[in-house]
Amino acid sequence: MQQLAGLLAGSPAQKQPPRKRVALLGGSFDPVTDAHLKCAAEIVHCGVADEVWLVPCGSRPDKPSLKRSVLDRLLMCHLAVNTTFGSSFPVKVSDIELHEQKALPTWDLLQMLKTKRPDIEPLFVIGSDLVPTLKDWDEGERLWAETAFIIIRRPGYELGEQELPPHATQLEAPNGAFTLASQEMSSSEIRKRLSFVPPQPALTRSSSYVPQQHKFGERELGHLSGRNYSMVEGLIPAAVLAHIIRYELYAD
Repeated sequence: MQQLAGLLAGSPAQKQPPRKRVALLGGSFDPVTDAHLKCAAEIVHCGVADEVWLVPCGSRPDKPSLKRSVLDRLLMCHLAVNTTFGSSFPVKVSDIELHEQKALPTWDLLQMLKTKRPDIEPLFVIGSDLVPTLKDWDEGERLWAETAFIIIRRPGYELGEQELPPHATQLEAPNGAFTLASQEMSSSEIRKRLSFVPPQPALTRSSSYVPQQHKFGERELGHLSGRNYSMVEGLIPAAVLAHIIRYELYAD
């Protein structure tokens, strides 16, 4: 018995299971685009995280262009993820900012997640354009020193000799095995296209006009005259475009 007690006393502590690496892809998602989804997918494909969470930010009084509610943007993210990826593909949507009065600073978001989800290891995703000003963010020095980042290269913002945070990983294919999918179609570009209305000839109908059957998605494109939704066809998920048109989210 004493020998057994001695063995137990001298045995190493039981190891805790490794925490799940979760890449936090934050943003306004106004609206979510195929580029966001490609970025999320490539993070998984490159093996730098076990899951990716899209995190729509709360309201931004400092950003007048953000007129869509966090609920609408959250719904669009869910529609995008559920209609783009298979049910087992590890991309999800987080509603952590849904009930916040305004968008959480990155440091506060990370601290909240660490409290609510101690089982995960959060990795914050940023573009290479944000690295030079990262220390100017709220709690920027602590973010720089303590946060694990995944850095996405963006054209025109090559890092070169730029100093990187000590816990940063640049997104790249393992051993250069493949080329990363492009993810340059931003939400602001989508909004520009939604408001772009090229001149079109007037449409006339003859007395022999017969209504035609429409394929899925075609009827939505004709709902709101004066809105050139065809300019974003193929750039955002079809379900998201239908939601935008149905609820006139960008009609202002």
